[in-house]
Amino acid sequence: MFKWSPELMIDNGQIDSDHKTLLTIANRVLELDNPNQQAEELKQIIRELYDYAKYHFKREEEFMQSLGCPGFNAHHEKHDQIIQDMNKYLTSAHHLGEILGNYRQLIDSWVISHIMEEDKKIRVFMEAKLKAKTLKK
Repeated sequence: MFKWSPELMIDNGQIDSDHKTLLTIANRVLELDNPNQQAEELKQIIRELYDYAKYHFKREEEFMQSLGCPGFNAHHEKHDQIIQDMNKYLTSAHHLGEILGNYRQLIDSWVISHIMEEDKKIRVFMEAKLKAKTLKK
C-alpha cells in the first residue's frame, strides 16, 4: 500500500493533492484480492485511475509550463507512455487476474520512478527559482 509522505511533496498544493488522490485510487487496486469476483469493481477503479491520471497529467503539465520548467517535453512523453501502458495492459490481458497484476506493476513503477524521480525535478526547479528570486532582493 502506498502512503503519502513528505518525500513525495512537490508543491504543497494542487500537484500534491492530485498525487494523494492518485495514491488513494491506486491503493484501491492493490486492495483487490479476487479480480474474478470483483470484476466490475476492478474495471471501475481502473477507469477511475485512467481518467484521473489523464486529468492530473494535464494539470501538472500546465503547472510546469507556468513555471517555465525545463524538460517539459521529456516529462510530457513520460506521461504519454504511462497512458499508453495503461491502455496496453488493459487491452492485452487475457483475464482479470492478469489485468490486476499488470496494473499493480504499473502503479508500483509509476509511484516509485515517476513521482520520486521525475516529479521531484519540478520541486527542485521551484526551489531554485525561489532561491534565485530571494537572492535578487
